[in-house]
Amino acid sequence: MRGKGEMMADVVSVSLPYGKGAVDCKLPRRRVRGVLEPREVEAGLPPGDVLAAALRRPIGIAGRLGRLARGRKKILLISSDQTRPVPSRITLPLLLDEISSKEAEVKLLIATGLHSPPSRSEMEEKYGKDNLERFSQIIIHRSSEDDEQFHAGRLSTGMELEVNKELMAEGQLTIAEGFIEPHFFAGFTGGPKSVLPGVAGARSIMFNHSADRIDDPLSRSGVLRGNPIQEEMREASLKAGLGFVLNVILDGKKEIAGAVAGETLAAHEAGCAMVSERSKVKAAPSEIVVTSNNGFPLDRNLYQMVKGLSAAALTVKRGGVIVIVGECVDGVGHGKFQKMLEGSESPEDLLLKIRSGEINEEDQWEAQILAKVLEIARVIVVSGGLKKSVVERMHMLHASSLEEALDRAFELAGPEGKVTFLPRGPATIVA
Repeated sequence: MRGKGEMMADVVSVSLPYGKGAVDCKLPRRRVRGVLEPREVEAGLPPGDVLAAALRRPIGIAGRLGRLARGRKKILLISSDQTRPVPSRITLPLLLDEISSKEAEVKLLIATGLHSPPSRSEMEEKYGKDNLERFSQIIIHRSSEDDEQFHAGRLSTGMELEVNKELMAEGQLTIAEGFIEPHFFAGFTGGPKSVLPGVAGARSIMFNHSADRIDDPLSRSGVLRGNPIQEEMREASLKAGLGFVLNVILDGKKEIAGAVAGETLAAHEAGCAMVSERSKVKAAPSEIVVTSNNGFPLDRNLYQMVKGLSAAALTVKRGGVIVIVGECVDGVGHGKFQKMLEGSESPEDLLLKIRSGEINEEDQWEAQILAKVLEIARVIVVSGGLKKSVVERMHMLHASSLEEALDRAFELAGPEGKVTFLPRGPATIVA
């Protein structure tokens, strides 16, 4: 065992990310099946040096970013929003310095997908006030505003791709920053996801996240090739003209452990290979799985915590129990997600409604995946940001502490039940 999980002679100690801190747990070794964690790899260099090295050696493209930017009058930089742990205070100034163009108009487009827009204080916290002042304009993407999208063309899948109209400027260089980690249905984050769903219109996102694709066995964490959701994202990024990406790889402390830069698909593939090698673990099936959503900002609401639950579902025995810890400072998040769960008699009822088309609206994919988890196992949510009554109406159980949750889990699974710890759920590829 390694990382946050420490095996002693008769006790297993595990630290689970929770908000900006952690929740610690100790169990007798005889109760523990395993501790599944990504392999930590230190960069060996300061973050700025790691990024600079990636920018000096772009993948799949001739010449550095500065050469691509030379002579451009318009440059658009797409950045992840406040729900993603991209260290934009570090990445943005390096990208701007690399561009080093006094003639170009450089805009920042914040990729919100279907998320709520960031407040000014959230923007300053994430990007840094000084960095924001270096852009000629800051645009927050609003996927539901039709007059802010433009039709980029028809994809081979039949999608009529709609993206933010800021991408339509002729002769513009479009760049994106992001981070790569396993993603529960797109395979991996980063790269093409900056466009779809990042700055795509709501109809395009709905098309990409359709019920049949969510049910596809290849729409899962760690799968790049053949994943229908990821494949369409890749095609969309090229159609929309995303010309260059800088993607970071983060360690357990959310510090930069690696980076890739260059042509969108080539750089992203290289980064995904690095993440896969570090993150893939063998399942340790058990009656109880204890996980987290890898702390803030990914555990800021219950909607996001479905990521951790989906990872845990890959190593829990059918009929078992999943315990997940998460601060949920923003509560449930995404009201439609909550209403879908509360408005269904059971997880099976919800899945029937989604698959039949009776429910066809934003956030159905998150509800669909949670319902699929609940078909396999009971879920206990440990969170100070959620009301017990709300969690229970969404077909889950609530606990105010991890100790309380484990007591309940052993009641449900039986006193001889074994426990598998998955401390960094979304960052782990369970194979």
